[in-house]
Amino acid sequence: MANINISSPFIRAFNHTEVIIGTSASTALVAALTPERRISVIIQNQHATALVTVFFAATGTDGLKVKAGESISLDNYNGIVRCVSDTAATPVHIAYAVA
Repeated sequence: MANINISSPFIRAFNHTEVIIGTSASTALVAALTPERRISVIIQNQHATALVTVFFAATGTDGLKVKAGESISLDNYNGIVRCVSDTAATPVHIAYAVA
């Protein structure tokens, strides 16, 4: 599932990271530091059954649900990414491209 390939003249390469998240919200990707600009961010739930909630703020409880084996992507997002799962030790793959 960690094979993320996209063809675009604007994206040279993706940076990849694997994080293990649990039942408490934790930071999966810190905010981009200036002058870094993220062109694309992809968050992939690699668990077979777990439901992951992704938050795009340092605080708060409103987020996007990512079902087992699925992913979401955002363009031009430079903020923090936090995740929480309904299952302990849930693997999440994050890929992002910078300009």
